[in-house]
Amino acid sequence: MKKLLLVPLYLSILTACTTPTQPHIENKKLELPVQSVEAKQLQAAEKKWQQNQPTHYIYTLQRTCFCPREYNNPIEIRVLNGVVQKAMLPREGTPLPSVRMDEALTINNLFDVIHKAIDKKAASIDVKYDWRYGYPSSIAIDWEKMMADEETYFTARGLRPR
Repeated sequence: MKKLLLVPLYLSILTACTTPTQPHIENKKLELPVQSVEAKQLQAAEKKWQQNQPTHYIYTLQRTCFCPREYNNPIEIRVLNGVVQKAMLPREGTPLPSVRMDEALTINNLFDVIHKAIDKKAASIDVKYDWRYGYPSSIAIDWEKMMADEETYFTARGLRPR
């Protein structure tokens, strides 16, 4: 019987600990930032690339731009552990001139270009990804809708592990 009398006492002590001025806490859902379709595709492709990327690979990269013709020629790029080891101009059969080595991009560099376009909210981003490895095989970026000749285009093809 004494135990039954103690239950209301405990309940009154517990309810006395809260004050009517204490703010009511609501269960609010966290609002996560909405990801664009491009960002979701990029995330999935990068994950695939991370899982499948060879340590040593060769591929051909072609940039298309409104620039001198020689800058639009394909470059064969050899990458080891994420670092460009060699870059060749296959049509000429010669090494890429050292002053142009910054054009020899790794696959990770191509992902960086796409990240930059998304972050800077480029006017248009169209990327196609390789089904097997996940690397971007075609990139078309229009940075400014009302500006001419500032678009970026890359085609990556023929990736093969070494």
